This record gives sequence, C-alpha cells and structure tokens, in this order.
Amino acid sequence: MSADIDFDHHSDEANADPVAYYARLRESCPVGRSAAYGGFTYTTRYADVARIARDDETFSSARSDHGGQGVGIVIPKGPGLDQYPIELDPPRSTEYRQLINPLLTPEAIERLVPMIERHAARVVDDFVELGSCDFVRDLTNPLPAAVTLDWLGFPEEDWAKLAGPIHDIFAAAAGSERAERGAAGLAYMDQRIRELIAERRSAPRADAVSALVAGRRGDGSDFGEDELVSVIGLLIAGGVDTTTSLTGSTLVHLARHPEQRQRLIDSPDLLDTATEEFLRAFAPSQSMARTVTQDVEVGGCPMHQGDRVLIPWVAANHDPAVFPDPEQVRLDRDASRHLSFGIGSHRCAGAPVR
Repeated sequence: MSADIDFDHHSDEANADPVAYYARLRESCPVGRSAAYGGFTYTTRYADVARIARDDETFSSARSDHGGQGVGIVIPKGPGLDQYPIELDPPRSTEYRQLINPLLTPEAIERLVPMIERHAARVVDDFVELGSCDFVRDLTNPLPAAVTLDWLGFPEEDWAKLAGPIHDIFAAAAGSERAERGAAGLAYMDQRIRELIAERRSAPRADAVSALVAGRRGDGSDFGEDELVSVIGLLIAGGVDTTTSLTGSTLVHLARHPEQRQRLIDSPDLLDTATEEFLRAFAPSQSMARTVTQDVEVGGCPMHQGDRVLIPWVAANHDPAVFPDPEQVRLDRDASRHLSFGIGSHRCAGAPVR
C-alpha cells in the first residue's frame, strides 16, 4: 500500500451516511492508509476488525505518545480522563474487569429491573399528557442517565451535570466548540466522582460505587482513588451516551417504518432478536482505535510499530460477507455476531444490560 486514500471518518460525507461511506471503501480499498490526523490505517471488513480487536499483543489499547497525547482508543486522540480497563491491555486490564464484572452479571441486572421500570415510568409520565415529545430530549437522553447514575449512587441533582459533558464529547465534531465544552465538563465529573468515593468509603450504601470502593485486588490490596475515578468515569460514559444513541436511532427507524413497529407490537417475542438487529444496524459507538506494537500485515496492508489503526464497528456490522443485505433492518435476523459491544478482552462489560 503506497498511496494514501482520501479517508476521514469525521468528514461531512462520512457523518451523513457512514454505512455507504465504508461500503464504497470496502469495495475499492478495504484496508488502506489515510493521511488525516497525522496518518493512520483504516479497516472496513468484519474479519479484519475482529482480528485486530482480539489481538491485544499486536494492537494495543493503552495510551502512548504515538499519534499525540490523550485518549488512546480514538482517532484523533483527544482530552479525557483515563478509562480503565478499556485503555489498558491484559494482564493489566484483567483486575479491573474482575472488579466490574460482578456488578453486571445477569443476576445483578435482574435486581435493577424495578429501578429501571420506575425511572422509565417517571420519564414517560413527565410528557405523556402533553401529547408529543422530543424523543431524544425527553426520553432517550434523561432515562439512560437516570438509570446509570442512580445505579452508581450519584444523587439526582448530579445527573444532568454529569451526563451533559458525556453527550457533548460523543456527539460533537472533533475540535468543535461543543467538544471543548464537553472536555471542560470532565473537571466537574472528576471532582464529583472523588467526592462520592470518599463518601462511600466512610458510609457505604447499596450502590455500585460502594461495591467498587470495597473491591480488592487478587492480592487483597485496595484500589487507589485515581484507579476508581477512571473505572467509574468509564461506567458513566458507557451507560449514558451509547444507550441514548441506540434508542434514539431505533425510535427514528420505527417511526419511518411503522409496519415494523406494528410487527413488534403484535409479536413482542421478536423483541430480543430485533434488539440485536438494532444494535447491529445502529452501532452507538461507531469505531475505536489501536496502536500497533510490532510490524504486521492486515488485508495486504503493512503496518509498523507505532502506527495507529481504526477499527470501525459500524463497517464490520455492515459487511455483506457476514450479514447479507446489511443495509436492510430485519427484525428476525440472527444478528448476534454484531460487534457493537466490541469483541475480545475489551468487549463491553455492560452488554447484558441490553
């Protein structure tokens, strides 16, 4: 691979229709080199994305000086709190996954159902008598924030202040004013997380932060405050914006396809299968990035130590080699192989919450 390809996943063209954008490249140059953001390799095929995401030894998630400073799992890098364990490689990441996993088992999630139902009813009650609503502003934005932050243990007065910067960072174009506002809001989040950790150390409650504070490493030692801030910050980010994105996209799709909406009403047993298909079609996190640790070749494209590589879940989820007619949303499709939760050691710990 000698010449750079005109590729920018943050461009207006890509944002307007990322599925079509990646489809064109998958046909013409499925793995290639872009000069954008200091240079990186992009991928488009399911097999290549999965291979890279599974190989932590060759494709590192950890922060480094390659490609600039900041969050290591996105291109371009940007400001943000350290995110443990997603910005660590095994075995360093393992102890943090072991800290988080007990909070997100199917049994633990089942215990959350009454709380989730209570917040869902409250949020809907706030607008149902008006006869109309903005689905994002009034439903898919406040509900995931309430569920996530209540589960963690933050008081209600914090919910909007903590969720706002997360939405800004995920929704804003790189380098935009909104992105800068979101980055500035992270200082408040850092402060509040530290305050809640201190409160739960002295007076534990039946919430996730109390369980995290009480957690121990395999050798019996405590997790430090900075480590807990990182873990909790990642849980906030993972629970707040991704759910808003997925549910918002799904509701828009069903509004445009009333026959599918009616089918789900008539056949509620389809909902589990349809949810996987919605996850495939509307991946809330469109891509992540890795840093190459040793010379390697993927899809005929050589990569060298220190190179940055983009692994777009949205492209993998629309690879016709795995999902025939991927542009179609089929409520009864077996979409369980989708990569919207990632794959490998960093597969989303919150996946069972779906």
